[in-house]
Amino acid sequence: MGRSFHQVRAGTDIEISGPAEPFHHEASNRYYSHVQRDGRHYQRRYQRDARGRETNVLEKEIHFVMGSGNHARTFIHRSSSGKMIQLPLGWYSEGGGRWAMSPGFDRPNHDGFQRVISFDCMFCHNGLPEIEDGKDQPGARPLFKGSVPEGIDCQRCHGPGSAHVQAATKGTADADEVISSIVNPSRLPTERQLEVCFQCHLETTSRPLPNVVHKYGRGYFSFRPGEQLSDYAILFDHAAGTGWDDKFEINHSAYRLMQSKCFVESATAITCTTCHNPHRPSDTPESSQAYDDACMSCHQTALAGRLSGGSHVWDSQCADCHMPKRRTDDVVHAVMTDHRIQVRPPEGLLEPKRERSTLAETSYRGEVSRYYPQTLSDPEAKLYEAIAQTAQGSNLEAGIQRLEAAIRSHQPEEAGFYFELAAAQEEAGRLGQARDWFERAVEMDPGFVLARVRLGSVLSRLAQHERAEEVLRQAASVDPADPRVPKERGLNFARQGLFAKAVEASRSAIALDPDLPELHNNLGGALAELGRFEEAESALRDAVRLQPDLAEARFNLGAILASRGDRTGAAAEWREALVGDPMYVAAHYNLAVLLLQDGNNDSALAHLEAAVEADPAFDQARSLRDQLRGTAGQATP
Repeated sequence: MGRSFHQVRAGTDIEISGPAEPFHHEASNRYYSHVQRDGRHYQRRYQRDARGRETNVLEKEIHFVMGSGNHARTFIHRSSSGKMIQLPLGWYSEGGGRWAMSPGFDRPNHDGFQRVISFDCMFCHNGLPEIEDGKDQPGARPLFKGSVPEGIDCQRCHGPGSAHVQAATKGTADADEVISSIVNPSRLPTERQLEVCFQCHLETTSRPLPNVVHKYGRGYFSFRPGEQLSDYAILFDHAAGTGWDDKFEINHSAYRLMQSKCFVESATAITCTTCHNPHRPSDTPESSQAYDDACMSCHQTALAGRLSGGSHVWDSQCADCHMPKRRTDDVVHAVMTDHRIQVRPPEGLLEPKRERSTLAETSYRGEVSRYYPQTLSDPEAKLYEAIAQTAQGSNLEAGIQRLEAAIRSHQPEEAGFYFELAAAQEEAGRLGQARDWFERAVEMDPGFVLARVRLGSVLSRLAQHERAEEVLRQAASVDPADPRVPKERGLNFARQGLFAKAVEASRSAIALDPDLPELHNNLGGALAELGRFEEAESALRDAVRLQPDLAEARFNLGAILASRGDRTGAAAEWREALVGDPMYVAAHYNLAVLLLQDGNNDSALAHLEAAVEADPAFDQARSLRDQLRGTAGQATP
């Protein structure tokens, strides 16, 4: 744990030198390499065009390394604003060391250089950073300015240590005062002991669900050893019997242990420290003996009988058979100990796996069940359980009904409940209801910037442009450095046809966060509307450089190329748009028109079929398709 996060140190991080040859990620057709310049390290990404030339080149400096290296390392870039970005190419220890895409990146349209390290990620992978008061609440941007800790330290398990240091060094304190000035987990009740470990090691799933909902009024870094975990957060899981009962993920040590018959029947006599000494390495002969001793404390007599009867062979290394290594479902290049103690584990646990998509179309849909704590007071239970249904869309419609009923019944004072209901209504497409609930959240917490931004966006889409501008200006006064505000102002201006103002707002947003590709796309679109095509093309190429599969930017760039007669370039960009979004209707249609002009009717018809399938109300595409079908002698429904 002490090696979980650190700054890059030249000469000490062997893996930082990168792969010997550029790593080609076939799914996205991108290449990655590591570059060292002037003692600094960079991860470099590029593509190759038809002539083999490097295109869309992007480099990001590697500032931090996350992970001890026992299983994996991932590399982190910190922007000038304090935003931490996970870089796509990671390192895995399996097989003596190998390079592969970081978890969740092994797919065509991955996050590229856009995946933000959230407060949740940092909470479990590092010590507690210094965050300005109120800046680590839900909805706040995860920014890490100034110095950050390097690895999990003593205080994560023992609580704040300043009082302990003062008591131990002042010279007049007795032993009891020194001891009582800090948390010793071994002196806590069993459940509180477990929760010291559970704060990081009890994760039900890394896939969209959500697995945890934080209590409102609690910052992400506010948990302290000795308090009830349920005062800080509530954990949720897939409903039983929905196909997720035997999942095994990278952070499942406590989750799987709690499924063990040994753990259940021990009535919590078994804790994490029954086997693990957090102050010592876990892979030494002494540790192995400690694991055997833990098993023998209950099973020695039974084992002796089996050994004498010949039904059992080994009298040591219990974990090798009953807690075997197993390949994880979410980090497929890592093998971990399965802490679900089993008499006869299944076969094939180390077989290679393909990474499973976490995109919305493959995500879990169904009831989200409360997992921990087992009991929760009402109305808390109803409110937070309803949020778990809506927060990541797992059970959206049922969750909306339950959350609205719970809010109307209990009238909670925290603005977050109203915000979550508004966000869920927005996702469901009910913008009027979303507006009303966002308004309520802003009334309850005028400093809730994200609520103001989302309210402004909804108002703009409802064509209430003056009110939207007023709300967004108020948001800017609360946090002038938040790029989400000028971004939404630019979109609001564009919807009114005020493209000069949209350009100004988009440039303001880019100045605050130049790494967001959608900001450059918005700028390019507004510039194109003003007829400033060279500037628009430059902005759109910046968007594509930052995110090569940003479908809208590719489409807009194709439109500019087509307007100047570059049919080949336009077709190439529209095809790239379909790589990023295979259901991009306008790209299918435009490609069909070009193909028709070239006499390629069969390919044109295929794109028109795809356009109509994606949008049955697209009359222009349907009409052209029907004409082509008639020409080809096909029946038209």
